Amino acid sequence: MWASPYLEAWPAAVRWLWPGAVACLAGSAWIARRKAGVQDARQRQKTRLHEELEAYTRLDTRIPDEGEMRGLAHRVCRMVAEKSAFSRAAMLVRGATGRLQTEDSKGLDEQTAQALDAWCESLMEVERGQTANHGTYEFGMRITPNSFAIVLGKGAEDTGCGRAVFTPMWGSSGRILGALVVCADGLLSVRRSAVVEAMANIEALAAKLARAIENAALAERLLKAEKLAGLGLLAGGVAHALGNPLTSVLGFAELIADTTQEPRVREDAQMIAREARRMRETVDSLSNYWQPIAGGDELVEIPSLLDELSVVCSEKLERRGIRLVVETADAVPIIRGNKERLRQVMEHLLNNAAQAVGKAMELGVASPLDDDSEAHLIRVTVNCDERTLHLIISDTGPGFREPARVFDPFYTGADVEAGEGAKIGLSLCHGIVREHGGEISAFNLHPHGAAVMVELPVGSASHPAREVA
Repeated sequence: MWASPYLEAWPAAVRWLWPGAVACLAGSAWIARRKAGVQDARQRQKTRLHEELEAYTRLDTRIPDEGEMRGLAHRVCRMVAEKSAFSRAAMLVRGATGRLQTEDSKGLDEQTAQALDAWCESLMEVERGQTANHGTYEFGMRITPNSFAIVLGKGAEDTGCGRAVFTPMWGSSGRILGALVVCADGLLSVRRSAVVEAMANIEALAAKLARAIENAALAERLLKAEKLAGLGLLAGGVAHALGNPLTSVLGFAELIADTTQEPRVREDAQMIAREARRMRETVDSLSNYWQPIAGGDELVEIPSLLDELSVVCSEKLERRGIRLVVETADAVPIIRGNKERLRQVMEHLLNNAAQAVGKAMELGVASPLDDDSEAHLIRVTVNCDERTLHLIISDTGPGFREPARVFDPFYTGADVEAGEGAKIGLSLCHGIVREHGGEISAFNLHPHGAAVMVELPVGSASHPAREVA
């Protein structure tokens, strides 16, 4: 009798036991499926990241000989949009004027593209005021060692506002060569670890692109140096061969002009003497090109030289309807060199730019560098990094026919009249810059215009930089 309560409760317990067991089994199965699903998703994610990295590894990053970046940027943006977790991407490169600009994009609407351009312009304003050092320059909120979250637009309600991730392409000197930008409007709702994982391959691609850009620039410099070395040998031989005969021609022409009694003979002899002097000037220029004058060792403030030239040139240019704009970083290092020779380079580049702008005005070409389409200008920009001072003189002219050849002696295909180009002025500028251990290069701007960039090594760090008011 004492066991009867337990016997009576047993059927009820059995009735509840089976549903509980079934529920436990179902829960265990659901947990197992969930875990398997997470593992499958994780495996798919690893596979996708591996395929993405392989695609970036196989990507052809070679840059054509003419330095055209648009094709490379097109391939990169489409590859990132197709293979990565981001469907919208853009590639920024540093243009001829030294500014970061959008070379190509994928999936960006016009408003976002404009907001990105505005952000790049604000970044350039900051860069002009300080030196950008790898690892210390903060572009926004750092989310990985080399990627930053940025906001495009002034506020959340602004048109074109959105969040993006900015990954710089650092050069070996610590200068930004370009950047990859991917749009991620829901960035705040994504786990940080997921963002870091998604950006790892894009950072690897940015490093690969930086190496490609540097290698292309190095190959171009080596090719230019080899070509100019050959031209220098030729120029030296021509100068040596023509020097003595020209001296004889000039001497006899002057002797005839001084001794003859016939006006017609005197006039012809004077014309021969004038042309012989012009030829001798060309020969002297060739000699300087082949064997440059030893550079000075004085301290030179490039902004001060520009200030002097601006005072002299601005009024003359304004009378011709051309504005001269000079933009200088807050602190520009002093360089060592020959002040007069460097002044000669700047004078010639400004004169060349003025002739190009004048030609554009004659052709009725609108200005691409200013909001006022009727205005033409010459812009001079000076900035620097730890090792190099960058001087860029750009104009709104028709551009160079062959930018890679403008420094060749006697090249007449520049954006100036043939008579001016034949004076080998740009080749002499190259020689002077070379005397100072620097580099000079020419570019065409889009849609038209030209720029010449002079890169000079900065002086000793013990000498203070010039503060610009």
